[in-house]
Amino acid sequence: MKNHHLSVIAAFTNKKLFSAMLLLSLPFFTFAQSASDVVQPPQEFSLANWDWEFISYCIVAVLIILIIARAFDIGALTEKITGKKVVNWNSTNRWVAIIFLVASIAGIWYEMIYHGKYVLIGDSYSEHGETIDSMFNWTFGFTFVVFVITEVLLFYFMFKYRYREGQKALYYFHNNKLELVWTVVPAVVLTFLVLRGFNTWSKITAEKPKDAQEIEIFGYQFGWKARYAGDDNTFGNSHFTFISGKNPLGLAVPEHVDSLLADLKRDTALLNRQIASASDSATAWKTAFVSFNTGSNATAYPAVYKDLKNKMEDAESGAYVRQLKKDLRRKNTTISRITTYRKDQKVFNSAANDDKITTEVVLVKGKSYTFNFRARDVIHSAWFPDFRGQMNVVPGMATWFSFTPNKTTEQARTEKNNKDFDFYLYCNKICGGAHYNMKIKITVVGSEAEYNTWMATQAPFVAPPAAVPTPSNTQDSSTLVKPNTVTIR
Repeated sequence: MKNHHLSVIAAFTNKKLFSAMLLLSLPFFTFAQSASDVVQPPQEFSLANWDWEFISYCIVAVLIILIIARAFDIGALTEKITGKKVVNWNSTNRWVAIIFLVASIAGIWYEMIYHGKYVLIGDSYSEHGETIDSMFNWTFGFTFVVFVITEVLLFYFMFKYRYREGQKALYYFHNNKLELVWTVVPAVVLTFLVLRGFNTWSKITAEKPKDAQEIEIFGYQFGWKARYAGDDNTFGNSHFTFISGKNPLGLAVPEHVDSLLADLKRDTALLNRQIASASDSATAWKTAFVSFNTGSNATAYPAVYKDLKNKMEDAESGAYVRQLKKDLRRKNTTISRITTYRKDQKVFNSAANDDKITTEVVLVKGKSYTFNFRARDVIHSAWFPDFRGQMNVVPGMATWFSFTPNKTTEQARTEKNNKDFDFYLYCNKICGGAHYNMKIKITVVGSEAEYNTWMATQAPFVAPPAAVPTPSNTQDSSTLVKPNTVTIR
């Protein structure tokens, strides 16, 4: 009876197994496509952009599977009518199981060799990165070994303990040793992995290093800006209500905030006039629509026709006025907030004047840094893969991440044998149509002198007043203009 201990798996003798396994094994046999380093921008929807050759292959493969499944149905019907077996499903399925196992192993091996490099992102260039990589390797090692063992045993048991005529499977109701093994072993392994991960993450994010230089990273659709503290080594205050075209980070700088306040007041005055003349606007839009909707204009210019019609309907239904009032309330609320903050001299303390806003991040090798993240619009995710760091960037919530780069950009280029390689900070959370293009370059230099040279080229947010020239004390007296004198006798 030894050969029947696990023959309960003979349930796989269902005649549909062959076609199901063919469908599952398609990724291992066909359509292997090489990954690309180039991220293509999104394209407008068009059937011409579809890969019709690939789609044709898929359709043919599905049709083949359906034909095979139909052949199995015909065979089963023949067996039922004649009372004779056309196909020995138990023998067929056991060999299908072995073929599928071998094909799966070959497919996994292929993916690890040719596409593994796109998952494993290469060497780490931060001090904590080695610990992160070690965690990944241990986790991958445990799970991969368990995966291989369980899958090989699964298909081997299907092969060995297949159904045989005249033999009955031995059923085990319970086995304490097996229960103990497959409960305790995974529990111990998972506890090790989880506790190590928790301790590692706690060390990285427990508190900001006291000697770390802080840099603010500001995320918006679709880009990043970096802010360095000026000569006073203090970041100026900021607030989202201060954000404008000239003040993208919303820094507390009086002239920019006052200019924004003046623009908002002009906007509210315009909105009040538009609300007061809403009835005239409704009549004007209706007249324009009726005038345009003559002859072939509607068919010749469908976009203009649709726009005029929508505006006329909004004006007549009151939606136009409601939107104006909504905009007015929003702008009045912003004016009220800005006016309140503007009175607070602790907010407007001139610390932001010498802050430097850059479109590149420059770091010094071996120096500790803390990135303080802010978002203007939606949730982003700051991901710098080469430094093994990632943190969500959430509007209205302060988040941060610290790390120490341990190699320069030039050293990384030498190691990778790629003179064009650069470190980048990406957005790793889909935030809109141009999310794919949201990145900022990080350059790691080898000395403070290089960093200071770069920093000297970055202008402060508020330019300092021009110096007033003064006469030099060493100027030649012959060049001076002497005042007229009068002699009194």
